[in-house]
Amino acid sequence: MHETHLIEPIIQGISEHAKREGAKAVLKVRLRVGELTGVKEDSFKATFAILAEGTLLETADLEVTFFPGTQIEVASFDID
Repeated sequence: MHETHLIEPIIQGISEHAKREGAKAVLKVRLRVGELTGVKEDSFKATFAILAEGTLLETADLEVTFFPGTQIEVASFDID
């Protein structure tokens, strides 16, 4: 799961921001993923779900949009 090192900081960063905002949960996460990262959408989403267990992102829907590039960007996220 090479996605783990990509996803962990995303979950941590969103969790910290959501906590500062007083969120009870993160409902949706929208990521832009560079095609050159080698990420496969199904594997990425499955790894995200596993790593999000026990966090504010545990039940979040993950939306992934691919673009030409090498980065992963948090486009936005919705909180409750």
